[in-house]
Amino acid sequence: MYSYRNHIRGIVDEFVSNSMKAKASKIDVSIEVLDDFVTISAKDNGIGIPPEKLEELEEQLMQPRRHELEEYYGSLAGDSSMGRGLTLVGMITDDASIKSTPGVGTEIKVALKLNSSR
Repeated sequence: MYSYRNHIRGIVDEFVSNSMKAKASKIDVSIEVLDDFVTISAKDNGIGIPPEKLEELEEQLMQPRRHELEEYYGSLAGDSSMGRGLTLVGMITDDASIKSTPGVGTEIKVALKLNSSR
């Protein structure tokens, strides 16, 4: 997991930053390592995401992996100056889901394979 530490930190930073922008007063973040996958999830009680915006965010999270640029993108995830953090998260993760209800909050989960043939 050591080589992925920056990726994990960047993803967590991105999730927490987005929750804070959504005016969340409670943010639950979990990281679970199981076999050769790490799952990172965040759930907040922020303002939520309107359905039309949620579709755009889902597309950002489902970016194809960019193996040759993974280290670069991994270091940028969580950098609020980039403005497209979820796109970068999507490029370094293997699976993602996002659920949100306006006025209730958002839950986002990604999985990252730790031992791949890259």
